[in-house]
Amino acid sequence: MFIAKKTLAYLLSAALLLEPVSESLAQGYNLPSLGAAGGASLSILEERQLGEHIMQEVRSDPTYLSDPETTEYLNRLGYKLVSAGPSSSYNYEFFPIRDPSINAFALPGGFIAVHTGLVKAASSESELASVIGHEVGHVQQRHVARMIENQKGSLAMTLGSLLVAILAARAGSGDGAAAAVVGAQAAMAQNYLSFSRDAEREADRVGYQSLVKAGFDPRGMEEFFKRLDFSNRAYEGAHAAPAYLRTHPMTVERISDAQNRSRLAKKSNYKDSLDFYLIRARLRVLESSRYQGWADAVSYFKEELKTAHGYAAIGAHYGLAVAALKMKNPTEALKQVEICRQMAGSRSVIINKLYSELVFNSGSREKGLQLAKQAFDQSPLSRLLLLNYADLLLRSKKYEQVVSLLRKQHALSKLTVPYQSILGQAYEALGKKSLSHQAIGEMYALQGYKEGAIQQFMMAQKANDGDFYTMSEIDARLRQLRLDVELDKKFEK
Repeated sequence: MFIAKKTLAYLLSAALLLEPVSESLAQGYNLPSLGAAGGASLSILEERQLGEHIMQEVRSDPTYLSDPETTEYLNRLGYKLVSAGPSSSYNYEFFPIRDPSINAFALPGGFIAVHTGLVKAASSESELASVIGHEVGHVQQRHVARMIENQKGSLAMTLGSLLVAILAARAGSGDGAAAAVVGAQAAMAQNYLSFSRDAEREADRVGYQSLVKAGFDPRGMEEFFKRLDFSNRAYEGAHAAPAYLRTHPMTVERISDAQNRSRLAKKSNYKDSLDFYLIRARLRVLESSRYQGWADAVSYFKEELKTAHGYAAIGAHYGLAVAALKMKNPTEALKQVEICRQMAGSRSVIINKLYSELVFNSGSREKGLQLAKQAFDQSPLSRLLLLNYADLLLRSKKYEQVVSLLRKQHALSKLTVPYQSILGQAYEALGKKSLSHQAIGEMYALQGYKEGAIQQFMMAQKANDGDFYTMSEIDARLRQLRLDVELDKKFEK
């Protein structure tokens, strides 16, 4: 199951990422254009719907890292690049994958995955931004949509092979699953070598332009390419080459193009953000789910502190705090995060979130709540701080305040699982059954569990303790969900 799910993302991105390593040098600095970005007949809405279906599988995979701190940082960084690039109709979602390999990939509809290994390996925020910008370039130029459109007849065969792989994995036949996946990958890659070469170079161009306009160091892409090229030589002849090099083959031409762009660009004095150091340290801990992995991270941070200063030192102390919390040592975690606050002040959203949480857990609940509210009031558009404040209110049994907070805030959309989950818990505690089942039903629907959602809305109808508007809304939503399920069944036939 794991192999097949993970490869689903790879299969959909492989066609636009792979290029023939043996190609001779092409057009030099003048990069190609594949035509208008809107050239695909697959609509953006259809592409988004496809992406949503894929994300249902991705979110259920153990490698999907549901971490509010990392998600908020990646989306803030990603949208900084998106806003600096060409106008786009996509709603992007950047999310972390718990995987030590250096890689990132784009899915249909604006979903972009970033491996934890990539964040750890980035020596600067500009390097990380250059990779994310490249993936945004694939989406903005509609490479995914055009690949799907061009595939037509053979796409069904490819997804059929993938289905075989998933079924084999569920049955425990790992080798059979891997064989089916490899066959699908090979067929897909072979069909798109010539197309993907130009797509890859165009994504480099668009990503680089966004990188520069967003204010990052233009050398970020060049430095990242050079380090990967060095790694490629180290792995030459081996089977375990870095993942990014397997999905984004590094040619002399691409490196040369990056170097030429850097030389022509104006110098940048971009300074890495504190959040970059904090998230990089955080993922060094969260990448592992075992005690030994956390202990290794502690050793790494202690060694780093022997020479680190500035943001790097703050990041190391924050990493020690996160590791201590995972190792069930809240006293040490609080000590380390207090050092972070002394060094960084109270301006960091990430540090403030952890500090309020640790103070709350230490027994000073009112102080912890006060800190959480103060942090959220200072950054009212921070989804991270909203979720933290709402969680502490829930744990303090201040349910009316939770509902009021969610209704008034602008950091979190109603069309998200966390919003409906928190709302459902608050209404349940308040004894408002119809509203609670309605929220939980919406949560299930957002996750793609329509049958479960229908059951919740039926229970909301049966409870019948909402006002006329609420009950009418529940009736209408139940009818829509039942219609959706019927349409799905017809489509499956």
